[in-house]
Amino acid sequence: MNVDNVVIAALSEDLDEVKALVETLNLKVVGEVLIKSKKIDSSFYLSKSKIALLKKLIEENKVSKVYIYDELKPRQIINLMKELKANVYDRVGLILEIFALHAGSREAKLQIEMLRLKHELPLVKEWVRRAKMGELPGFLGPGGYATDAYYYSMRRRYAKIKGELLSLRERRSLERVKRSSHGFPQIAISGYTNAGKTTLFNALTSENKPVGMGMFTTISPKVKGTFINGRKVIFVDTVGFIRKVPTEVIEAFYATLEEIAESNLTVVLLDSTENLDIIIDKLKTSLEVLSKIGYLGKPIIVALNKIDAVEDVGEAEEKLNAVKKFLDVNYRWRWDVITLSALKQVNIDLLKERIVDFISVS
Repeated sequence: MNVDNVVIAALSEDLDEVKALVETLNLKVVGEVLIKSKKIDSSFYLSKSKIALLKKLIEENKVSKVYIYDELKPRQIINLMKELKANVYDRVGLILEIFALHAGSREAKLQIEMLRLKHELPLVKEWVRRAKMGELPGFLGPGGYATDAYYYSMRRRYAKIKGELLSLRERRSLERVKRSSHGFPQIAISGYTNAGKTTLFNALTSENKPVGMGMFTTISPKVKGTFINGRKVIFVDTVGFIRKVPTEVIEAFYATLEEIAESNLTVVLLDSTENLDIIIDKLKTSLEVLSKIGYLGKPIIVALNKIDAVEDVGEAEEKLNAVKKFLDVNYRWRWDVITLSALKQVNIDLLKERIVDFISVS
């Protein structure tokens, strides 16, 4: 299988994340350009020196795609495409490509298409404006009229999808009300992407849902009822979080993320094999996303997953204590922290015990 070469531009703290995302698309990163957050050009986003470096990397490696890991304005994307003579994608564009790989259900496909349209509409609008000024050709070459027609066609499609998703959201809400009326507490499995949420979901429910090493392998929520200590509970596996999650993504996937917001308890999963500063940063991100989607005043259990791969007992204890200290300062409601291995079934029974304790007093 041929692997396309790409170049990325990102802040130093985002480099590992963007590389992992790009590799999910089976692309090879052949060049990196570091961005300094305080030096953003209003027209091109990047400085002249950074653009010159990108040009050199593109020419040397025969690159056709450039990923800039931030949210760019339409004029910045268009200016960069003209300057670099390559396709330019920002953070949302990259996430969209990955989502498209894993969309299985009709709802997921509609959510992704709506997000794509919302993201591209301002870009096409800017293209229309420039086409009318004679700065750019009509969309795909046919002329200004075709560009206008394409833009209004996108708007009509966006409105239609929004209506369909609203209907699906209402249906999902009715399903939640029905589950709640039966007295079944709902527990959401949330957390950073690629932390092992689906593996934990399978371990708790005896399901066999497909898992993968790629990021965002779960787009549509998975729901399954099971019994813990004779009490029926509903587990929900949800889409993963990322740092500085774009507002567009939260809005497009609100019907999915709402499953977390309406849950009685959330298990926040983290990868214990990562460095301590990364674990804390990802926990901070997870709490921020939970707050954005309205999960407030409710308990959480933070589970440090993959503990079987942490050989140093002292290191594991240090990470556990650091997470507890962070929550003590930053989460005002009830919480608990445990270590486990979803893959090796380590401490799954302990997690079930803690879940029962939490839902018994909720």
